[in-house]
Amino acid sequence: MSWVELQVVVPRPDVESVSGLLFEQGAIGLQEDYLPGEVPVPRQPWDTGPLPPGPDRVLLRAWWEAKSQPDRAEAVHAVLAAVEGVGPAHWVSVVDDGWADGWRAQCKRVEVTKAFAVAPPWVAEAGDLIIEPGMAFGTGEHSTTLSCLRAVDDLAQAGLRCLDVGTGSGVLAIAAAQRGMEAWGIDIDPESIRAALGNAALNGVQIRADLTPLADVEGQYELVVANLFAEVLVALSGDLKRVCGGRLAVAGVLSDRAEGVIEALSPMKLHRRDDDGEWCHMGFSW
Repeated sequence: MSWVELQVVVPRPDVESVSGLLFEQGAIGLQEDYLPGEVPVPRQPWDTGPLPPGPDRVLLRAWWEAKSQPDRAEAVHAVLAAVEGVGPAHWVSVVDDGWADGWRAQCKRVEVTKAFAVAPPWVAEAGDLIIEPGMAFGTGEHSTTLSCLRAVDDLAQAGLRCLDVGTGSGVLAIAAAQRGMEAWGIDIDPESIRAALGNAALNGVQIRADLTPLADVEGQYELVVANLFAEVLVALSGDLKRVCGGRLAVAGVLSDRAEGVIEALSPMKLHRRDDDGEWCHMGFSW
């Protein structure tokens, strides 16, 4: 199927109303984007304070089926002309290159060990841990997630408790639950919590997953896993040590920042360190 894309610059306060008008003109999809040169610096997990205000203008993209565009173009231009400050409209032809199938092809089955693999539903084999790829990270393909999965596979003990700090897709908590542990995943992102609970249901296991801050977690857990940036691990180090009653597996640490994490987690004993390219994965215990 062929498509046409409308690109138009809209004042931020008018985005909602213009979007509604374009839907009335038959648009089948809309997307807000930044103008060139106005893309903000990515917000890091350790950044605090309110989000900076967005730019005054938004690049609004809208799509129609190509066969309907000749009948809609005049009406669309009339609608846009009635809104003060809206920039000129540009139409772009879009070729359907099978991007949806291409995206699915990029999601691979990942062997964690010879007996343990993580996979999206469409390539999963019997016994695999199934993760639905989506907005939350952690499908097993990145070395940081892979190292934590191996730690869970190695250290999990049925009947004990696991705390997954920064649960993301829930893959680590689910792996622990599959091995008989009572697993709890916490995160600061509501989308992660929805993904984690959905993936747990997909695998037929029960986990707890919610937005509880680590500072509010009570008690100790025999296994704690945290796939987080070094700066976040350092900031959370006091609480990580408080809730860990046995083993702590951390990943997501750039190798040149590993010493800062080791120092922050002292007096826990570093019993394992693996450097994989620029990333470092470590295991600690009391």
